[in-house]
Amino acid sequence: MKNKILHIVGTRPQYIKLFPLWSAIHKDRLLFQEIYDTGQHYDKNMSEELVNEFDFKGITTGNIAGFGPEKQIPMMIENIWTKLTTFKPDYVFLYGDTNSTLAGAIACAKLEIPYGHLEAGVRTKEHVGVQEGVNRKVVDHLAKHHFCVTKADCFNIDKEGLSKEGNHHVGDLMYDAFQVMSERLKSDVKLEHRILVTIHRAENVDKDKRRKMILGALIEMSENVEVILPLHPRLRSKLSQEELSLLNDSKVQLIDPLKYSEVISLLKGASGVITDSGGLPKDAAFSGVKAVVLRDDPIWRELYEFGYIYTVDTMDSISSEDLQKYCMRMLDRRVEPYKSEMASIKIIEIVKQYLNI
Repeated sequence: MKNKILHIVGTRPQYIKLFPLWSAIHKDRLLFQEIYDTGQHYDKNMSEELVNEFDFKGITTGNIAGFGPEKQIPMMIENIWTKLTTFKPDYVFLYGDTNSTLAGAIACAKLEIPYGHLEAGVRTKEHVGVQEGVNRKVVDHLAKHHFCVTKADCFNIDKEGLSKEGNHHVGDLMYDAFQVMSERLKSDVKLEHRILVTIHRAENVDKDKRRKMILGALIEMSENVEVILPLHPRLRSKLSQEELSLLNDSKVQLIDPLKYSEVISLLKGASGVITDSGGLPKDAAFSGVKAVVLRDDPIWRELYEFGYIYTVDTMDSISSEDLQKYCMRMLDRRVEPYKSEMASIKIIEIVKQYLNI
């Protein structure tokens, strides 16, 4: 069988980016596709919900649970290598900046299998997200095609001397996913004075002092506004009994992790977002909701420059009270929804042309 496509993912945000591209390829009778999940952030409940929500087929999953990155990365390379040599794809899609993306790039490069990097060209401050920054550069420098969200990302690829022929400004798969899901959820949503919060990054969750400061700010904030906090598995595992009791005794609404459709539905009626996620600020901007990002680099420069994202470096000596006041001041109103370009069809046409289909 010819014209085989393999998607390599390993985290929840990558499934969301995969969703619109998978759907578009599924409608194309000239391409056959499968998904390989490295198991990087495997959680049985969250994974099953994603597969069911997006109706994915043809998924195989690696088993690397319980190991640190120093063991996960070589294990992922070996597992991906096996998948590549058995499935024999003609082309591979790699998403974002995770260790799964890095492992996929190395395996593809060694086996001389062409791949496209989706969300290519993103660059951050050197001290922020160092591991992700390393991953992005390695993956970009080995890629056949660079599928960039913005023209600034394309400029970064050019500046580093990478192939201009493979450098494409296609738009944002996250915007595609948002639009498709919004169509499914067509309904009138009542606007509420509600803030959606997600926290999961190691620098905010694993360090006791920083975690307590963030939780303290949320508890103070919940006295004046509805605060909804889905408990990510990482955050849940780090909460002390005292912290859990304080949250339960407060007005903060603790809930299980949300499906993507539930996130979009909540955003349509929300007044603001507080997060350390990479993807949620984008969905917030598409919904016309501002976001405070708990890191000192917004990652998405364009959204930051247009006033959709505000940053706060929780590594500094900031108090719960100061963080609470800052968030309430920044998240004062909804704004005009941000619009990107639909990317899926452009990406498919570029790949089909490359494969002479």
